[in-house]
Amino acid sequence: MSQSIPQHLRRNPVGLFEENYRLLLALLPELGREDEWMRFGSSDCRRLLQVRVLERCRYTTILELAMPFDAGSLVLPDLHMQLRLYHDARVAEVVAYQGCGRIPAPYQVTLRAPYLPDEKRQINLLLHELLRYCRRNGFQLLVEQDCL
Repeated sequence: MSQSIPQHLRRNPVGLFEENYRLLLALLPELGREDEWMRFGSSDCRRLLQVRVLERCRYTTILELAMPFDAGSLVLPDLHMQLRLYHDARVAEVVAYQGCGRIPAPYQVTLRAPYLPDEKRQINLLLHELLRYCRRNGFQLLVEQDCL
């Protein structure tokens, strides 16, 4: 059975943002304090997801997600994303990725821009796959003594 992203989410970006919001809230039922890293992982601790609240406002929250990979790997850098959660609309989108501070919308991409027209969609699809991976592998909040 394929674990690919459903077709209706590939064609409907708002549906993808809504699904990402739902998956994030399932993983993070309560958001921690600002500037405090929360660690999530499966029971075997093979892969960790770190989440930090950067900013919290009445209708939005900005999160930073980091997934460290093999520390000695030059081929695969650690994953870093910043997300904005819109609580009134119940959607989440990636606003920064791997050090790129602002990912333009497709209509903003010009011939000279270092982005592809569908780059924003691809990055949000990557977030979706990451969140589904966490769900499939039973990621949960780890306490200090876990995975030492």
